[in-house]
Amino acid sequence: MERLSFWLMRAAVELFRWMPFWLLYRLSDLLAFLLQRVVGYRRRVVWENLQRAFPDKTPDQLAPIVRGAYRNLTDIMLETLKSYTLPVAEIQRRSRPINPEVVNRHLDAGKSVILCGGHYANWEYTGVSMPPLFHGNTITVYKPIANRYTDAFVNRSRGRVGMIMVSMDETFPAMRQRKAQNAPAVFILLADQSPSNRKGAHWVRFLGQDTASLPGVDVLARRMHFPVVFFYVERKRRGFYEVYFADLNDAPEQANETEITQAFAQKLESVIRQKPEDWLWTHRRWKMKRTQAAAPQVVQPTSP
Repeated sequence: MERLSFWLMRAAVELFRWMPFWLLYRLSDLLAFLLQRVVGYRRRVVWENLQRAFPDKTPDQLAPIVRGAYRNLTDIMLETLKSYTLPVAEIQRRSRPINPEVVNRHLDAGKSVILCGGHYANWEYTGVSMPPLFHGNTITVYKPIANRYTDAFVNRSRGRVGMIMVSMDETFPAMRQRKAQNAPAVFILLADQSPSNRKGAHWVRFLGQDTASLPGVDVLARRMHFPVVFFYVERKRRGFYEVYFADLNDAPEQANETEITQAFAQKLESVIRQKPEDWLWTHRRWKMKRTQAAAPQVVQPTSP
């Protein structure tokens, strides 16, 4: 079954190799409509998340954000499939890092950097567009795909420009090795997902909610004394992005526990509030609660 699933995925990749972008986006529009209106893919989750994050907005005001969120989801899915066979130069043309000197300042000073971001706009393109501009190796922390053949294929694609993939369990040893060798590197972590359990979770305020957050960036930065830089992707127009960097904490060894996690949450929230439809609202970000409470009533617009 693993091989069958892998070859079906490869067939889809080859199909998208020859698909022009104008057709890809028409297909994305259709897929977004089907997921939202016909299949109802996580529709309740999307509405509940948005109503919790924006309690001041009416259902009719949230409706365009919901439509945009589904289109963002399908755009990323199809752009990612096409990216596996897209020339590196074309990906770099479509995803431009604007101020990599923010990261390079630390690397040039002999310090490794923890680069943290969220699942916002097309984060997959950045694995090809960012590494060539950094003054050191780029190491991305990832959760391995269950299908080993697909996992190997995706990692080869991501490594086309020299990016090194490291599983979550190998993160600390990789950081410790780099520090011991005095070989500065950029460690990329996406930190906006829910933790698998509440043990060790950092509780922060995020989009008006008490939110259980992954502690990894905070813990690793304070332990390794690696400065933390925030990055986010801005969609300029369909299929074209710019990547921005901002210092989050230059001296993590002086930070209190959860301080960096809260700073990350605030930065990400400020980005999401500017254009909320570009974040992944389909995941149950607030499924973990400090105390049990009744779920909010979900109200959808009166008109389609």
